[in-house]
Amino acid sequence: MARSSRLLLWALLSLPTPSLCGSMAAWWTDIGPSFVMQNASTGLLTHNLCHSNNTPLYPVDPPVSFQTTYAPKDGTSLAATGWFDSKTTWASLFYQNNNDDIVNAVYTCDFQTGAYKHVESSVISDRSGTPAVHPETGPSVTLLGEQEGYRVFFHDRAKALQHVKFTQVENWSYGGPVSTNTNRSGMAIHSMFSGVRNVTVVTPRDSSNMEVSRLNIDGTWHISTFPTPFRSTNVTNISNTTSVPYANTITLTPTTPLESWSGNPKALGVAIDTLLTRHIFYIGLDRAPHTLSTFVTTSTIPGPGKGGNTVDVTEREWRPQPPQDETHWPLADSPSADFAIASQLGTSSIRLYYVSGGGVVEVRYTGGRWDVAGELAAFNKNGTIGGTGEGSGGKEGGGGLTAEQKVGVGVGVGVGVLGVGVAVVMGRWWVVREREGGFGPFGVVLGRMG
Repeated sequence: MARSSRLLLWALLSLPTPSLCGSMAAWWTDIGPSFVMQNASTGLLTHNLCHSNNTPLYPVDPPVSFQTTYAPKDGTSLAATGWFDSKTTWASLFYQNNNDDIVNAVYTCDFQTGAYKHVESSVISDRSGTPAVHPETGPSVTLLGEQEGYRVFFHDRAKALQHVKFTQVENWSYGGPVSTNTNRSGMAIHSMFSGVRNVTVVTPRDSSNMEVSRLNIDGTWHISTFPTPFRSTNVTNISNTTSVPYANTITLTPTTPLESWSGNPKALGVAIDTLLTRHIFYIGLDRAPHTLSTFVTTSTIPGPGKGGNTVDVTEREWRPQPPQDETHWPLADSPSADFAIASQLGTSSIRLYYVSGGGVVEVRYTGGRWDVAGELAAFNKNGTIGGTGEGSGGKEGGGGLTAEQKVGVGVGVGVGVLGVGVAVVMGRWWVVREREGGFGPFGVVLGRMG
């Protein structure tokens, strides 16, 4: 089959099933980003080679998929996270089954084949006190580390934002409401964290605003909206956020509206960089990616006596960032389109994946700049058959694997590629050393969620 025909066939077979919140997810481990997408024709959850180095290599001849104990429903939204231990790569996948339950499935990478091996699956939304899950929710997962475990966010049937959590002590349990607001214009969710219990969760609020929930040190969630703020600055998850009014826009300093914002995007994305700047991504009605950021500033406040100074940390309001041209940010094939995001805190690296021109593109932010975008590197037994950038030789229009990348899809991919940035920032909490006999950040408990 000619290269162009093969690429067209791959694009047609692997486009995500239409869904209100999307059918793809991405995450980052020490060996790079990973990607999963529901196949539109088969319903299978296909994934990149799990030993891909630095950029996902997506097999098409044949494809590989996650084995599932509980079949995912057609058009399920996906969330995923993962890590690299001293031996292999792990993936933890979240989706809805045909009963609209949230399922967690755990996998480990077979470095010989590049396929994930199923370890264990469990329904996690059936824990005591957990409200029924909305059939159109877009779940999001945040991995907090060995002690704090997982947080999985979802909408209940009334559209309030809820979460379940996993720790080694409690296993899976209901975590309580994050935001009681039920007047929501969209069902997308994304979350990210930048330190112990410093979790940010973003959802649509209405046709003009987003809602941001942030975990306080006292265990409550502080809730805010932008660009129009609430009238009160003390809104939490125990407030009736459905009845909290916005501030009087007449007395506000004019704010920049959300550009091409529909109020109901199929996906949202959150990334946090090494300076703890938070970034939110969405694809607008104009089919272009958009990003907003809130920057952190610090200043020293003189105090009385020796050593009396204090450091004031201030976070500025959310502001839109400059757009990129179409070579860096290609237009999506549909307005407010689905996308997947993976980011690495320690290196400020970001990857976006979405459908453009009939195939999935990879948009990369590395080294403080946006690179020229390229197709997600499709891979068969003879090498890459599509894609540009790092996954296909590191240059636009490239094809085939470099010598380094051929090593990267072999057994020895993990040697020497572990990033050190996150190890410095996060204290290397996700790596369980071989001498400790662990199997990931949760040890042997990870695969036992029943």
